[in-house]
Amino acid sequence: MAISPVQTLEVPDVCHRWLENRGTVYELLIDFMGNSPSLSMIAEWSRGSGIGKAAEGTQGGADLVNYLCGRSPEELVKICEYEGVEYRRLLERNKQRPLSESQYTKSGCVRDVAECYETVGVAFNKLHGEADDHLAIELEFMTVLHDRMLNNCYGEDGLLKLMAAQEQFLEEHLLAWVPSLCEDMKASTDSPLYRALFRLLEEFLMQDLRMLKVWRQSREAELVH
Repeated sequence: MAISPVQTLEVPDVCHRWLENRGTVYELLIDFMGNSPSLSMIAEWSRGSGIGKAAEGTQGGADLVNYLCGRSPEELVKICEYEGVEYRRLLERNKQRPLSESQYTKSGCVRDVAECYETVGVAFNKLHGEADDHLAIELEFMTVLHDRMLNNCYGEDGLLKLMAAQEQFLEEHLLAWVPSLCEDMKASTDSPLYRALFRLLEEFLMQDLRMLKVWRQSREAELVH
């Protein structure tokens, strides 16, 4: 999903780098959590600046840089082969703990998540038949709201509502179960790729919520003055 530039928004300095980077980090996580790691995907991320953006402020991102970047084509082939096997073992065949919120929280959360999507008019084209509460779908929902926020046509009130919607989804959904998922997955694998990704996921979501709150509070303070 393309993430639009941020020059249309006035943001405090502390938020600039976060706002520029967050869409890319969500895309990286969606790619690796929703797909088996093909050679083209690994090569593209290893050559581009996306993993470097993930490394800003997270140890998981730094671990990804160390593992994937600067590798020869032969090394990337070996990484792809090893991590592809691990993806199938860890993420595709793990029936006890699939990457879905309903496996970690209340039974009605699939309906709750679907209602969140419907409330803001979001529908997903699920290529692999994922449930509404699958990790990759929930992360993609955040990118949709992020993109709408950057292309805000709703005025200041609409912008604040989009910020609040993202905060609420992080607090009530993603951060209600992803930390437990990350602990399970890190304990279940020796894969450098997936240990780094799940560490990044946990660190980034907490950081993202914190920065959303900082930015929203600064916007609200500007309105008061």
